[in-house]
Amino acid sequence: MSENPAPESRDRIRALLQASHAPMTVDRIAEATGLHANTVRSHLDVLLATGEVVREREDVGAAGRGRPRWLYRAGAATSPFHFLAEALSVQLARVDEPALADEAAQRWSEALPTLPVAQSPDEAVAEAANALTRLGFAAEVCRAGEAIDLTACPYASLVADNPVICDIHAALVVRLLEQTGQPVSLESMDVWARPGLCRARLRRPDLHAARTITVTPEGAITSDEGPSS
Repeated sequence: MSENPAPESRDRIRALLQASHAPMTVDRIAEATGLHANTVRSHLDVLLATGEVVREREDVGAAGRGRPRWLYRAGAATSPFHFLAEALSVQLARVDEPALADEAAQRWSEALPTLPVAQSPDEAVAEAANALTRLGFAAEVCRAGEAIDLTACPYASLVADNPVICDIHAALVVRLLEQTGQPVSLESMDVWARPGLCRARLRRPDLHAARTITVTPEGAITSDEGPSS
């Protein structure tokens, strides 16, 4: 028995939709594959994210009374990230739990190619920034490598009504950095540090200031020696 049946189950759903001449509901997919409907929905979220599946509302006339159901069919998969916004809207509509950000980030990370093991902290930060750029952001590493600036957020129009989107992005940065194998982690995420810009502040043990000079609100200056070499 496979230790991780998720990819196998997902392959079954993918093959079923590719072979189907008509879009299918979650219930029909569950019946055809023998999977629980909730399991089918989880796999569909990933397939939506990769563009291998698209969804559409059932025709109102065919649906009769009640809310039209979602129908799923095989997609062209022209880009592995083209339908992440669609996957996000699915999750936001269905899940209302504190764990949403981490769960969504996990599904997004499954849709991304695994990042290579980095040879240095600088390379780890660069790999994470490149992955974020492939997701649709404009990601730029700050000169000292202590932060990643994110602009051109492809979900900016959704943030006001769904602020949890920013939590999902923060959790995703955490997962991307973990994949690099370097001791670099997310310290905090400054949302809209300035209009249109978010800043992912990083925790890097390799960056040490020789001295830190602090200015109080009253103008007093204090200086702390950096770590001894």
